[in-house]
Amino acid sequence: MTINDRDLDRRGPPRPPSAPAPAPTPDAPMGRIIEMAFTGLWVIRRRGALTEVGGQLYWPDRASLERAAAEAGVQLSDVVVHTGRLGSSRR
Repeated sequence: MTINDRDLDRRGPPRPPSAPAPAPTPDAPMGRIIEMAFTGLWVIRRRGALTEVGGQLYWPDRASLERAAAEAGVQLSDVVVHTGRLGSSRR
């Protein structure tokens, strides 16, 4: 598969649809929300690795991350990890 400029404008080449997420079970690991302050991106980490939800690994804001996780049935922790320097006007 090749990537062209149009793909980069649309956040990458199209991906095949992911399989539907299984229903959450009581012993399923919760996703940890991580805000990467330097880049301004939000990610989900489960079992020590980034979690792909709906074909995405990152989101521009917390609300869109939570919406995608809810649609996919991924349980999220209410504890958020903030990385980098918060409140800095320089990126």
